[in-house]
Amino acid sequence: MSSPVSIHLPCTTKQRAALQDAPARAEGYAWAILGVQHHGTPDAESAAAFAADYAACVAESLSGTPTDPPSVPRAWVAWRNGGDLTADLTVHGSRTANPVPGLDASTAALRDPTARAMFFEALGYVRGWCDAAGVGSGDAVDFAHTYAVLVAARASRPNIADAWTNWRSDRPIAQLTHLRYTAPTDKQPH
Repeated sequence: MSSPVSIHLPCTTKQRAALQDAPARAEGYAWAILGVQHHGTPDAESAAAFAADYAACVAESLSGTPTDPPSVPRAWVAWRNGGDLTADLTVHGSRTANPVPGLDASTAALRDPTARAMFFEALGYVRGWCDAAGVGSGDAVDFAHTYAVLVAARASRPNIADAWTNWRSDRPIAQLTHLRYTAPTDKQPH
């Protein structure tokens, strides 16, 4: 049986908060991505394992010379691809490539509390829609990330149902489908 590694608590309030918040954020993210419904399932156990690894990663990044830990989405992708949360996610040796398109934008968006809440709301909506329709929900995470980026940019906050309809129709998710605007004309009826 292994014993936990002793790590000195960070000295700033912000660092302490990050350390205490890390497992909950990581487990909540994994539950949403995996669509976990109940404790005790294999996916719930995977989420708990990821949360423990992420908490250790955050603690390690704050000990010694503090460095920024990876974001939860980036750590999740790295963890799923090999277990190393700090792994380099570049593709084919390119330092600019990113294996998950838009990951950096969605990582930045998820720092915004409103966008993070809307991400989980959009993810839940799409998973529910897919379950009701009897289809797979493979696009749910990509859609939710795109929606969160849109919300974080403060560009728009379309209705999730309309945005999902647009996504499935390959239209921009911010396009309003239920409102048709007709420009007024100079001609007035007599």
